[in-house]
Amino acid sequence: MKGSCHCGNICITLHQNIEQVTSCNCSLCYRYGAIWAYFAPSGVEVNQATVGKSYQHGDKRIDFHHCPSCKCITHYTPTAKGNVSRMAVNLRLFDKAVLDTITIRYFDGADTWQFIDKTPVI
Repeated sequence: MKGSCHCGNICITLHQNIEQVTSCNCSLCYRYGAIWAYFAPSGVEVNQATVGKSYQHGDKRIDFHHCPSCKCITHYTPTAKGNVSRMAVNLRLFDKAVLDTITIRYFDGADTWQFIDKTPVI
């Protein structure tokens, strides 16, 4: 499965199927509007024509990556402090039909750090 940022500078290829994704409401994910799918770094291929700076927040365990041209949030990777066996890809970079077939779990990263069973009102 292939996706890209709006301008096509960053292209992401996934080498495995996705059964569920996460929508988080923490202060950062809420602003990004990302829907995250999680993978081992070996299961994702990221090709970038131009590389931009990444962003770390809070405990600095994750590097959030975005396109330096169109500014789309594309993925995040672990830092040396983080879980080096897991990264995430923003599924909003892929065709909408992909998300229509996948279960979206809602994670309350703002308050309880638990999954929410119902669809939140945004």
